[in-house]
Parts: sequence; C-alpha cells; structure tokens
Amino acid sequence: MTADIARTDVLTAAPDTTVVQATDAMRTHGEAFVVVLDEQHPLGVLSAADVGLALGTVDGLADRPVADVVSLSVTIRERASREGLVSRFRETGAERLVVVDAADEFVGVVSRRDLLATYADEIGSLFDLFSSLD
Repeated sequence: MTADIARTDVLTAAPDTTVVQATDAMRTHGEAFVVVLDEQHPLGVLSAADVGLALGTVDGLADRPVADVVSLSVTIRERASREGLVSRFRETGAERLVVVDAADEFVGVVSRRDLLATYADEIGSLFDLFSSLD
C-alpha cells in the first residue's frame, strides 16, 4: 500500500511561511521541495523549480508567502496499491505524489524513485532466492 512506501520525514511549511524561509530550510536539509500544509491539508508543493520560475515574474519573491507560488500537489490515497501509484504517476506526469488519508490530511510523499526502489528490492530478493537454488 502507498502508506508503506510514503516518506513521512519531508519538509512541511505553513502557507504564510516566506519563500526565503522555505528555500533556506530546503538548502539546510538538502531537500528539493517543501509540502505546504494548511493545518494538515496539503495546499501544494514548493520546489526549487517553482522558485526559479517565479524569480522573473513575482515581485518581492523572497518575502512572499509560499502559498503564492506553490504548484498544486497531485494527491493519492494512502490505501492505494502500487499499481494505483504507477497509474497515477503515468496519468499525471508528476514527479511526486502527496499521500493523504480519508480526511484529505497529509500522510507523506511518494516519489517515482521511492516507488522504483520498492520494485528493485523485490527483484533483488527474487534474485537472491533463485541464486540460492543452485
């Protein structure tokens, strides 16, 4: 299930967090994005790319709230299967999905890389199993 794959140790920010505060946190923690939450409800994701795109178009960007420049997040339910994740990635083209519970509250984030790692682990386990049969 998606909840088993989701990373919960991601950076989050309130909507009124400034862009400079969010980008400082991203740089300090080595993260490429921040999930913007209103209470526990995801409003969007602020990525380094979002900040770069806003540089030339948003006046006073550093002091603007992140809610002004976030990309809308693509969500998926925590109970979705891995096949559901694959389908959602395929249909949206998103790099990461924000995982929510039945009340649309934030649970975590799953990236394409996270999903691929679960399949790689299984393939490695199968390889180990079959190589021990010799």
